[in-house]
Amino acid sequence: MRNTFFSVFLGLLFALPALPTLGQSGYQHPPKAVEDLVLAPATPAFSLSPRMDCYLIIRQTDIPAIREQAQAELKLAGRRVLAATNCPKMRTKIKELEIKSLPGKKVKEGVITGFPADVNLISYKWSPDGSRVAVCEERPDGIYLWVVDVADLRARLLTGRKLNFFFGPGMYSWSPDSKYLVVALIPANRGAMPADKMQNIVPVIQTSEGKSNQAPTYQDLLTDAYSESVFDYYATSELGIVSADNGEFMPNGKAAVYLPATYSPDGKYLLVRYLNRPYSYVVPYTFFPSTIEIRDPEGKSVKQVYQKPLVEYEYISNNSASPEPRGYDWRADQPATLYWVEPLDGGNGKVKAEFRDRVMFLEAPFEGQARELVKTEKRYDDIFWGDARHAFLMTYDYDTRQKKCCLFDPSEPGKMQVVYDQSAEDLYADCGRLVTTKNAFGQYVVFSGDKYKTVYFSGRGYSPRGAYPFIDARRLGTNRTTRLWQSEDPWYEYPVAYPDLLKGEIITSRESNTEAPNYYLVNFKKKKQVALTDFPDPYPGMKGVTKQVVEYTRNDGVKLSGTLFLPAGYKKENGPLPVLIWAYPSEYKSSANAGQRRDAPNQFIRYTRTSPILWVAEGYAVLNNASFPIIGEGEKEPNDTYVEQLVANAKAAVDKLVEMGVGDPKRMAVGGHSYGAFMTANLLANCDLFAAGIARSGAYNRTLTPFGFQNEMRTFWEAPEVYLKMSPFVKADKLKTPILLIHGQADNNTGTFTMQSERLYTALRGNGGTVRLVLLPYESHGYVAKESILHQAWETYRWLEKYVKNK
Repeated sequence: MRNTFFSVFLGLLFALPALPTLGQSGYQHPPKAVEDLVLAPATPAFSLSPRMDCYLIIRQTDIPAIREQAQAELKLAGRRVLAATNCPKMRTKIKELEIKSLPGKKVKEGVITGFPADVNLISYKWSPDGSRVAVCEERPDGIYLWVVDVADLRARLLTGRKLNFFFGPGMYSWSPDSKYLVVALIPANRGAMPADKMQNIVPVIQTSEGKSNQAPTYQDLLTDAYSESVFDYYATSELGIVSADNGEFMPNGKAAVYLPATYSPDGKYLLVRYLNRPYSYVVPYTFFPSTIEIRDPEGKSVKQVYQKPLVEYEYISNNSASPEPRGYDWRADQPATLYWVEPLDGGNGKVKAEFRDRVMFLEAPFEGQARELVKTEKRYDDIFWGDARHAFLMTYDYDTRQKKCCLFDPSEPGKMQVVYDQSAEDLYADCGRLVTTKNAFGQYVVFSGDKYKTVYFSGRGYSPRGAYPFIDARRLGTNRTTRLWQSEDPWYEYPVAYPDLLKGEIITSRESNTEAPNYYLVNFKKKKQVALTDFPDPYPGMKGVTKQVVEYTRNDGVKLSGTLFLPAGYKKENGPLPVLIWAYPSEYKSSANAGQRRDAPNQFIRYTRTSPILWVAEGYAVLNNASFPIIGEGEKEPNDTYVEQLVANAKAAVDKLVEMGVGDPKRMAVGGHSYGAFMTANLLANCDLFAAGIARSGAYNRTLTPFGFQNEMRTFWEAPEVYLKMSPFVKADKLKTPILLIHGQADNNTGTFTMQSERLYTALRGNGGTVRLVLLPYESHGYVAKESILHQAWETYRWLEKYVKNK
C-alpha cells in the first residue's frame, strides 16, 4: 500500500481549504462577556538584563488565527515543524521590545527600532554581558537572526541565512565573551525536498526478536524509508559560529542532524551532539543513535565522548531511567569540565542495587579517561554547582516520594552532608529551591556570600492558609534556617531576581485578588519598594467577582479544598447557583500530604483563554482546581481504588457547595482537560452527582495505553483489572449523563490520540447516551487558534445552558 506521508503533506500544502471565518458556518462565538475575556490582550513579559541595570518589556500576541494554525506541518520522529519555516508552530509572537532602566542606573531607554513593520519575533536571548540581545524573526520563508545593541536601542539583521529551528529555539546560543553565537543554519546547498517516487514504494518491515520493548504510545513517528529521508532533509543543519559584530559565519564541522550545541564556560570548546542512523519507527528521535563530541571553535574534533546506540525500549517501573549514559553538560564552576550520569543498575528501577547512578567527569584537554565523581544510592536528579569545593547533589526515590539534597566536595567527594531529606509530597515542609547567581564564567552557581557557610532557598511557601512565597538563609553544618523575607497579605509576591541579596535587594512579581501582576524593585531590609511596571488589569469588566478557598473533608477523613469563584454581586440570599467543578486527579502515597492546600489565596484572577473560570461571567459558581487525590499508602497502589476515591472526592465537593447554599445539587457539572477529561468520563459513568460533563482531549480506553499512563507504572498485562475498571469506555452502556467531548484533530500528546474521543463517542451513541463530539481542526492537545478557542467556548456555553443551568 502506498505510504500516506507525502499525500497528507501535499494535501496540507497545496489544497488548504477555504476556512470559515467567525460567525459563519462552522465556527461560532460564545456570549460577548466570555468572548471579551478570551480575547483580552496578553500581559507583557519582563526580562532582566544579566548586568541587572535594565530590563526588557516584551509585548506579544498569543492567539493566532486558524489560518496560521492550518499551515502545512510535518510530523517527523516526534517533532512537528512547519515545512515553510523549518520551525515548530510558535503560538506567541513578540511584536515589540522596550528597554527600561532600573532605578539609579543610567541606561538608555526606549523601544527597540530597526525591525520591519509588523514584525513577528519568536525568541530572544541576552548576551552574557548584557550588552546585546539576540532575537529570532519568523518570516514566511524561515527564521532569521538579529542582534540588538542595548546602547543604541537598535536591531540589525546579523545574517541573511536562515536558522534551522527543527529542534526548537535551543539551536542558537551565545559565547561566554558575548562576541559570537553558535548557530544551526539551513544548509546552503540543501536543494529540493526528496520526492516521493514510485521506487519509494516498498514493504515497511519491523522486527522484534524476543526482547521486551515496553515503549509508551508515542505519536508522530517515522513510518517508512521516505519519511526517514524527509526527516534528514529538514533536521540536517550546518553548525557554525557567527560573529555578533559583522555576521561572518565560520562553519564548525560537516552538515549533520545536530541537536543544540553549547560553549564550555571558558569559551574554548563546544559540546556537540548529532544523530546517526539507524532510525526507529517505534520511538522518537531522542532514542535514536547519537554522537557526543567535543570540538574547538574552528570545528576540529577534540574528543569523541560517546556513541549512543539506538534504544527502542524503556523500563516501565518506578525509579527507572535511560539504560545509557545521560545528561552530558559542562560543569558551571570549571573552565571546561564535562560531566554526565551513568546508570549502575542498567536503568532498571525494579532491580536491587546498592547504587543507582554515578556521576562521571572529564577535564580539558580531554586526553585521559573519565573519572567517577560520586555514586548515588537513589536515582540521580540534578547537581547545583557552587565552586571547586562545594556542590549540591539532588536524588529522588519515586517509591517513597523522598527527595534529598547533599553537599559534597567535588575535589574530595567521599563525604556527604545532608542539607535536606524530605517528602516531595509534603508541600508544607518544602524548603524551596537553591538561589543561584552568575559566576566569573557567566554560569549559574549556588549563591553564598560567605564561602558556602550559608546558602539561600526560595520557595512557594505552602501552608494551611495557602501559598506565601519566601526567601530563607540556611546555615550549612547546623541546617539552621532564618527567614529573610516572605510575601504578606493582601499580596501574592515572589522573587524573580536577586540584584543584591546580601543587602536585601530583590526583584519581585506582585499581585492581589484585585490587582494585576506587576514587577517591583524591593529592598526588604530597608522596607522600600519601587514599581518597575504598570501593567493594567486585562479584565476590567469582571470587577466584583469573588474568590475564596473552600475546605472540606472526604468520607475517609482526607482533607480537600478548591477555589470557589462567584459572580459579581452574588449573595447567598439570591439562592443556589448552577455549578461547574473543574479538576485534575493527582496520585499520592500519603493521605496527610494529599490534604495539603496548593492554592495561593492572594493571586490575581486570571481568565486564561480556556479557563473554566470564564463561566462565572455567565452566572455560574465555579469550583476550580478542586482536590482529587488518588491515594495508595504503603504497598497499595493509588489506582487500585481509583474509581471509589474519584467518586468520594466528587461527593465531598458537591456536598460542601450544597451545604454552603451556593450550589444547586440538581445543577452540577464537572469538567477537565486531558487526565481531567478521563476523570470526568469516569465520574459520569460511576455516579449520579452531576447533570452534565465536559471532557477535553482525554483518553478513555486504557487498553490503548497498555504500557502505563500518567503515574501508573504497571502494564495492562500486569494489572488488567485496573486498566479495565478505570476505562470509562468499558462502561459506555452505563454512561447516560450528557457529556460534551472536545478534542484537537492533531493531538500529539502521548496516549491521548484523537481516536480516544471518537471511539468513546461511537460507544456512547451506540448505547443510547447523550453525547456531542467536537473535533477542532489543526489543534493539538491544547487549543491555540482564535476560532478554535471561541468555538469550544460556544460549545461549552450551549452544553452548560441546556443540561445544567436550564435543566
